[in-house]
Amino acid sequence: MAGKPIDIEIIKSFIEKQKNVETEENEPEQPYSLSKKDFDISRDLVANGLKNSGYRFISEEEFSKKLFDIFKITKNSNCDRVSSTNHHIILFGNAMDGSKNTRIQNQYDLYGDTQNLFIVPDEKFLTQTFLVKDLVKINGNTFAIDLPQFIVARNKYLFNDSKTDLTWLLFNDKEFLKRLVTDFGYDKEEKINQMVLVNLYKKYADPSHNITEKMGELFFTKNCEGKLQIQQGLLDFVSRHTTKDDDRFIYALGNYLDYLFKEDRDDIFTESPSKKFTIDEKAKIVAFVANIESPAFYKFKPMNSSTAWHNSGTALYNMTAAHPEILKIIERNNYYGLSALKEVIESVAFEEEGSGSL
Repeated sequence: MAGKPIDIEIIKSFIEKQKNVETEENEPEQPYSLSKKDFDISRDLVANGLKNSGYRFISEEEFSKKLFDIFKITKNSNCDRVSSTNHHIILFGNAMDGSKNTRIQNQYDLYGDTQNLFIVPDEKFLTQTFLVKDLVKINGNTFAIDLPQFIVARNKYLFNDSKTDLTWLLFNDKEFLKRLVTDFGYDKEEKINQMVLVNLYKKYADPSHNITEKMGELFFTKNCEGKLQIQQGLLDFVSRHTTKDDDRFIYALGNYLDYLFKEDRDDIFTESPSKKFTIDEKAKIVAFVANIESPAFYKFKPMNSSTAWHNSGTALYNMTAAHPEILKIIERNNYYGLSALKEVIESVAFEEEGSGSL
């Protein structure tokens, strides 16, 4: 299903009114504020433009699965970073940017800081606030829809699994892909994970920052229901890219575990990990880090790499020695089904760490 047919005179009238939208470059005497009517016409133009561009409008079942896999939400989700209405789902650009009511009130702000994204459930596509002039080309009494390439590529990649459009986004729309990971928890694509993690590590490891542990915020979050959300795709990436000479991400995650139980330097985090998670959630976080860190440590540490593996012990040993209740919680939860973790805890190497003979 695509958007409704639109009369050329309606197009022209909106273009004329929107000339008075206030921006940094335009300060009209009588500013025009964008409203739902402006959004609705841009929505219909985008829907028709997507159809013309070969976009496949997916089934309800496919759409529901995509919403959860990509944005970790359902059609009825309504939390601080999401607002569901009868007409669209708003994905707020920054959940900490003012109150939710204020952000809903300003949802159609074209140049605001929130960078809201809109999901249209009835027609199953992603859009944002556009001026009509940015979506059409007028020739006399006719017009042609001319969508920005990024809106086509985003929808074809996310909902049609187009790898060609992923390639385009990786070169031309990096900030959007980064937001998928950092704002919404999308971790299903190896190439996006690599781009985001490498860039963030470079940023946080800079001498002026030196806060690589901040990366832990990306791996362990809270979902719309306030429950612990573990980004398994990011952990899998770290596991696959850890070598005898590269423990950068493992080291950062090990540092993050320290802040689960202390408040020192908690100002580097959006929300202090020590306050954000319950003791059971902290134990689960330790378990999932240890599931990839401990096997790599025991495998690579004896090689005495000159560039990595300088810690004297595993994060699991250090955490459970200081907080023995963690190990009890992990065992009580049957190691969360993590076979590598179970083998580590039952191994001679872990026992030797405890005896100081490793």
